[in-house]
Amino acid sequence: MQVEQQTLVTKEHPFKVTAYWLDQISDFGETVNYPVIIICPGGGFTYHSGREEAPIAMRFLAEGMHAIVLNYQLETPTSKVYPWAFQQLGKTIDWVTKQAPSRHIDPDRIILAGFSAGGHVVATYNGIATNPELSAKYQLDQFAGQHAATILGYPVIDLTAGFPTSVAERDKVTIDPTLFAAQKLLSPQSKPAFVWQTVTDELVPPINSMIYVQRLMQLGIETEYHLFGSGIHGLALANHVTKKPHKTKYLNDQAAHWAPLAIRWLQLQGYLHDEN
Repeated sequence: MQVEQQTLVTKEHPFKVTAYWLDQISDFGETVNYPVIIICPGGGFTYHSGREEAPIAMRFLAEGMHAIVLNYQLETPTSKVYPWAFQQLGKTIDWVTKQAPSRHIDPDRIILAGFSAGGHVVATYNGIATNPELSAKYQLDQFAGQHAATILGYPVIDLTAGFPTSVAERDKVTIDPTLFAAQKLLSPQSKPAFVWQTVTDELVPPINSMIYVQRLMQLGIETEYHLFGSGIHGLALANHVTKKPHKTKYLNDQAAHWAPLAIRWLQLQGYLHDEN
């Protein structure tokens, strides 16, 4: 494995990505092009949670996927989250696509994963980037490449559905009402989604994931949804790897099944099968 840290730029807004590149295995006797997962961690739009960065990347790396962590635009005193965050996601896909031959990437198997606030970035992108009119409006059509599917963990979907908790906080994310509700951006061209959350999520009401999945189903888009009966917000892997020291509430043996379930879903969708 090789680890690469890179600073990319969109419209004078620099951002960092950390890439975990799989090595070729000499025993195979031939070159293998791997899928790649791009991870947008949560953090309430104010920070990037380390528990949803390298640990998530390592989990999917072990399944034969390159992994990239995207540190997208956060809210600051001088900048809102959007449109920079999803433009940075577009730039990251562009960066990955353009180095596919040298890094042995299958550009047809780019998976986006978003957690909490990062889920809103991914869900919003899944609507805008797949709609030619919106893609042009928000300048995503300048980037090469496209994603194949999405994974959303306890995602913020609708900025008016419980998180953020005030208009003032929402306005720090965006004042563009088009971007408030990711479910309303979906179209028949949007990509499949694996979504999971817990009933007892105390920060992001589960209605967020419910309305997103409902809209996917209405549009006939492939989806798999798991709403676990208990568990706090921000479980990450929900096991000992991402448990905060001395805080057992970050352990949840039921919700921890999300990762193998997501991996199996990717296999069933064909994204983890080698087509070469």
